[in-house]
Amino acid sequence: MISSTSMISNHVPLELINSILSRLPVKALMRFLCVSKEWSALINSSNFIKKHLNHSIETNSDRTLILKEIFMNPPSQSRWFSVPYSDNDQFGKAVQIYQPLHNWEILDYCHGLVCLTFYNRYEEKEDIAIWNPLIRKCRKLPNEPIDKPSGSLYYSCSSFGFGYDPSNDDYKVMRIAQFFEGGLREFFEVKVYSLKSQCWKKIEKHLPIKEICSAQSVSLNGAFHWIVEQHGGSESILAFDFANEKFRLYRKPSNEDLASLEVLGGCLCFIECCPEIPTYNDFWLMKEYGDESSWTRIYKIESDAVLWNIDYFKPLLFSKNGQKVLMEGVSLIWYDIKNKRGKKVKNRSFPKRFKTATCIESLLLLDGDNVIDPKQKKNKRKR
Repeated sequence: MISSTSMISNHVPLELINSILSRLPVKALMRFLCVSKEWSALINSSNFIKKHLNHSIETNSDRTLILKEIFMNPPSQSRWFSVPYSDNDQFGKAVQIYQPLHNWEILDYCHGLVCLTFYNRYEEKEDIAIWNPLIRKCRKLPNEPIDKPSGSLYYSCSSFGFGYDPSNDDYKVMRIAQFFEGGLREFFEVKVYSLKSQCWKKIEKHLPIKEICSAQSVSLNGAFHWIVEQHGGSESILAFDFANEKFRLYRKPSNEDLASLEVLGGCLCFIECCPEIPTYNDFWLMKEYGDESSWTRIYKIESDAVLWNIDYFKPLLFSKNGQKVLMEGVSLIWYDIKNKRGKKVKNRSFPKRFKTATCIESLLLLDGDNVIDPKQKKNKRKR
């Protein structure tokens, strides 16, 4: 008996099958891997994975939130949840998903990949992994030693970034180790990990700064960005360009010392944070990337606009009509920009407290090697 899938493959052009499958959600495609060898080879191919990702980016479809449950009194093994997010700004039921790396923290996320970190206090090093939660595969980065300067007693701390390099179609992790003695930064070591080449590379560039003020960066337009302090004492935004591996400085939209960087609506977002009474968060967007004159103040959250005593609201995304912003506080909050009011997202399936990563569905890491696949581990135990 000839299977229906064989009949489809024989009568429907492969290009049409390719086009149809590239529009389907990841959950369906993972099931279709078992349809036939031809379909499995197609879905696993790097060209198809890229085509599927581009379709998700262009249509802004198949969006998902990943929630990591947090506790007030660790240690506790956190649960992870996947939440579908529809085009009408509604959230589906939070479904628990398996995370093979327990108690790791969310560093950043990009194109359906989540970068995780775990500080190993016994070995005094930061472990890093890149995880695709929807296909349940992750890759742990090889440990890379920090080249400490000799001749003096230095103490180091590291800042990390994760993002996409469009010039090389690659995903990269950047680590800047800061060495200091007596409160003064004396030396920086910069290394970049490439997901494509699976190795670390040292960047022999001078950093035109005194200190990095933010523990992690934000990635946008093929560059990492940090808030930094210059030698004169003023603060700026430091960018590292993937393509030419050069640093450049941008002026901040305000002189507020307590500030943070995020990405909102495809733009660099600068947030002023005032923890003193009255508390507020002030949000600015760089409307034209690289143009300092395009900084635009889009909204301000004051203490009486919300019912929660929170110092910092992390912006995640705009609503479909652009009039509201989804933010992470004690939970998810929709903030109405025009009416200046926040409203908590009510969903009983959500954990009480959590950290959020926003993802578009992708098949990245499906065709990769050196990945951790929980399904394969379970099958080996059964055998």
